[in-house]
Amino acid sequence: MALASKSLTTPKAFVAGSRPVVIRPRPQVSCKAVNDGAARRDVLLAGAAAAATLLQSNPAAAATREMPVSSLSTFQRGAQRAAFQAAAEGALKPLFGPRDANGLLALMLRDAATYDADTKTGGYDGSILINSEELSRPENSYLKPLAGRLQQAKAAVDAAVDPKGEKISYADLLVLATKVATTQAWKEVKMKKTQTTSGGEIITTVYGTEWPVRLGRVDSATPGAAGRIPADGAPVAEIVAFMKGVGVKGGAAGAGPFTPKPPFWERPTFFIWPAACSDPAAEEARFAAEDPANFAGVKREMDRSRGTLTRTDYEVEFINHFTKLAAMGATFNPEAYLHTETTLQLKF
Repeated sequence: MALASKSLTTPKAFVAGSRPVVIRPRPQVSCKAVNDGAARRDVLLAGAAAAATLLQSNPAAAATREMPVSSLSTFQRGAQRAAFQAAAEGALKPLFGPRDANGLLALMLRDAATYDADTKTGGYDGSILINSEELSRPENSYLKPLAGRLQQAKAAVDAAVDPKGEKISYADLLVLATKVATTQAWKEVKMKKTQTTSGGEIITTVYGTEWPVRLGRVDSATPGAAGRIPADGAPVAEIVAFMKGVGVKGGAAGAGPFTPKPPFWERPTFFIWPAACSDPAAEEARFAAEDPANFAGVKREMDRSRGTLTRTDYEVEFINHFTKLAAMGATFNPEAYLHTETTLQLKF
């Protein structure tokens, strides 16, 4: 930033019948920025330096106050949420890896699939990790060891996030753990396709698929309805019929050309159900074999995408359907994980 001092003169104003009046103008500095970004940065740095000088010479000129959450700007709210999520994911990465991805998604599916759109009960609310009765059901009991690890991981996440904010909910914990494990599984696949480690890192970071996550889910200890989800290995037709009803009110389904598709019609089901099984590839093949009209084509399409280095089409669509599942019947607190900000007030 180039600083150009404006030439200062002492103009004189004349009033009839009076002596000349000297007008002393304030010094003016004009900023001519070669680069707007650099100019803003330089101005901020200059301001910070001036504030530091003031504090050194006169500590009493500064005072701090706590800015309440209600007064936080959109930027401050976004920064706090981003910091919270980064800290939580950082704490989860050493605890969950690629081999956990399927089981974590299975916990999410079994929690969300209890949603009853007519009564607005059940749904994705973390109850499967909180209520022992729900976790002990025959369709869920094999996931107990993984659920126990999540319950232990919560303490690690709570210790990693800002102590001024609230602790993470079980529903958000499971979402982030599933994301962390799944992205590590995807990275493992991509690394095997590259000739060098550095090449794999570039593919997974520079060309990685963005995975936004909305946080703020509210937990519930009330268990969802039992016996809703089909058993592993159930006929594909039974699974499809069940998934089509998730989040749909009774009598809302129709067959007209303008009838909106349910949240989890055949295509979304292909992404979510097999990925929540112990052998996703075998389950996808079973779907295509039992219902080729609905699943053979999408399987070929996704196999092509997964055969590329970036796997973009598959990953983007998986994330979209995952996001719907993570919001099924969920209640969000818009001020979750926000906290007061300590601000510095300078008295000049």
